[in-house]
Amino acid sequence: MRALAAIAVLALVVPVVLDEPPVTENPRFAGDVVVFYPEHPDDETLLGASAIRAALAQKGAGNVYVVLVSQGRGVAPALPGPSLAGMTLAEIGARRVSELGAAMRALGVEAGHVVVLPDLQPGPADNLAEMRATALRLERSEARAGRSVTHVAHSYVDDPNPLHRANGRVLKDLADAGLVHDALFWVRPYEKLVIPRPELRRFQALTPADVRAVRAAIRAYRHADPAAGLDAIGYRSTPWSFAMLSADGHLTSYLHTAAVPG
Repeated sequence: MRALAAIAVLALVVPVVLDEPPVTENPRFAGDVVVFYPEHPDDETLLGASAIRAALAQKGAGNVYVVLVSQGRGVAPALPGPSLAGMTLAEIGARRVSELGAAMRALGVEAGHVVVLPDLQPGPADNLAEMRATALRLERSEARAGRSVTHVAHSYVDDPNPLHRANGRVLKDLADAGLVHDALFWVRPYEKLVIPRPELRRFQALTPADVRAVRAAIRAYRHADPAAGLDAIGYRSTPWSFAMLSADGHLTSYLHTAAVPG
C-alpha cells in the first residue's frame, strides 16, 4: 500500500518536476567511446535510457558500453510478484542480469558491450574497486588507439542512495585526478533542481524509434516471465521511479558535469 501511495503522490508531483520544454538536439558526447556505469540493473534505464540512445546515434553501437557495477542481489521488492524466497543470492543476481540484458537489447546496445563486473568478494568495496579498474583500463586502452572516452556514472551530489553516490565518487575522483578526461553523472529528475543550470545536460527521446526503444526497455523491466528468468524485480523494487520516467513525455535523462561541487 505504501508503494501505491508513493505512486499516487508522484502523479501530482511529476508534472511540476518534468515541466521543461523539449530539446531540439541532444548534447554531444565529447568522447569517441561512451561508457555507462549503472550501480544496479534498471539504473541505466531509469536514469539514462535517452542518453544511451543518444550515444548510440552519435557514436555507433560499436562504441557504446554499459558496465554493470553490482547485480543488486540484496534487493527487496516493494510490490508483490514472483517470490524470491528460496533463491540464492547468485540466483537473484542472475535474474536481475537477465532483466538488464532484455532492456539493453531493447535499447540497441550490443550484447558483447554489456559488461557485468565480477563479485570477487562480497560487499560494495569490491564492486567499486572493479569499477575503478575498468574505467582506467578502458581510458588507457582507448588512449593507446588515439581515441577518447566519456564515462557516465551516478551523481556524487544528492542521490539518496549511498551506493549510487559512492559509484559517482569513484568517477569524480578519477576525473579530479586527471586519470579520466571526460565524465558525466546521472541525476534523478527531482535532483536536477540542485544542479547549477550551466552544468546540467538534458537528453531526450527525439525520434519515434528512440521513444519505442526506451519504452521497450521499461517494459523489459516490468515484464514477469519466471520461466525465462524474468521476475520484474527492477520494476517491483522501485515502481515510483518507473512511473516518473513513464510520465515524462520526452523520456528525459538528466546528466551533470564534474564541475558540480560535492
